[in-house]
Amino acid sequence: MTVSYWRRHADKPTKIEADLCVIGAGVAGVSAALEGEARGLKVVLLERHALASGASSRNAGFLMRGCADHYADAIRVYGHERARALWAWTEDNLRLLRALGIESLASYRRVPSALLALNAAQEAELHESSVLLARDGFRVGWKTAAEVPESQRDLAWAGGRIRAALYNPDDASVNPVELMRMLARGLKSPIHDHQEVFGIDASSDRAVEVLTGNMRVQAARVLVCTNAYAGLLSAELGRLVTPRRGQMMALSIPGARLDASYYANHGSEYFRQTSEGQVVLGGCRTYFAEHETGYEDRTTERVQSALERFAGEVLGLDKRRDWTITARWSGTMGFSPDGLPLVGPVRDLDARGRVHFCGGFTGHGMSLGAKTARHAVERMLEGGESLFGMERVGSER
Repeated sequence: MTVSYWRRHADKPTKIEADLCVIGAGVAGVSAALEGEARGLKVVLLERHALASGASSRNAGFLMRGCADHYADAIRVYGHERARALWAWTEDNLRLLRALGIESLASYRRVPSALLALNAAQEAELHESSVLLARDGFRVGWKTAAEVPESQRDLAWAGGRIRAALYNPDDASVNPVELMRMLARGLKSPIHDHQEVFGIDASSDRAVEVLTGNMRVQAARVLVCTNAYAGLLSAELGRLVTPRRGQMMALSIPGARLDASYYANHGSEYFRQTSEGQVVLGGCRTYFAEHETGYEDRTTERVQSALERFAGEVLGLDKRRDWTITARWSGTMGFSPDGLPLVGPVRDLDARGRVHFCGGFTGHGMSLGAKTARHAVERMLEGGESLFGMERVGSER
């Protein structure tokens, strides 16, 4: 994040004092500001563009349990106790959003999500996950193609490629822009938008100063919630958070019906139906991973063509006849080294521990962001260990 000399001195900066300054008005930043206000703090929320202008408005709107490939894989990677806590965390995240009123939104759909098995190996993996989930007390469904009657097959099952599916029966989906506007309406103080942060000065014992082109916020504590863009503020966060681009498209498919939000090929591809009947589809980034990094906001022919091929193969459609593409877009996600969020102090911004970070959601910000941000505020104010403590991901800290 850079601001020119001319903008820094174009106006006399407005000075504001706060208990907590939150940087970034995505799902994590707004949720953190809500938590701070609920605790009686004076909160200043800064956003370099406008509300949810980053990944929080560019995702598929999945409100999905879990965050890794599948439950059995998470157990192997993180250990059983942490994986179980992580799955419960995402269920709590959705409960929190429902308590805030998400079910009143026009775009909200209480539909299950389904992890698809498109080959025998995936079927074995997902079946193992379904058994482990049930054993750990989670509600879970399992269907094979033979168990889905012809009369009950939606567009996904009618395509003939699905062998089986693991269902999260209590999941949901939403228009993420509508969700973010709802969350922002709950704030007591307005978002200070178009305030690009170019520096954080922690030299004073009294307060940390956050610098924008025309504001100086002096705060007792600062929470950075810029996710993929965190490395533009901190070299330490630049080592821990990798910006990776995701691409999506929206399809108009006459007569289409999807009864779940679908997640395929270990999460590489995903698709669902909106409340307006459009089908949104994204992914295929992993096949071109070396090209899909950085901050550039654009779609590419190779990824968009791969998405079109996936739609044709899995949904059994002919793009020349069966659909119209109504939108294409991209968004930048922040990936952590191990796929879990990062919560904790940023020492290269303030050795005293007054500046913290919450981000690195690795493509699962909607499923993790609200609860994790509230947890980050709690840890910042009260101390204690975090399930997502940053010390786990590298000795370079």
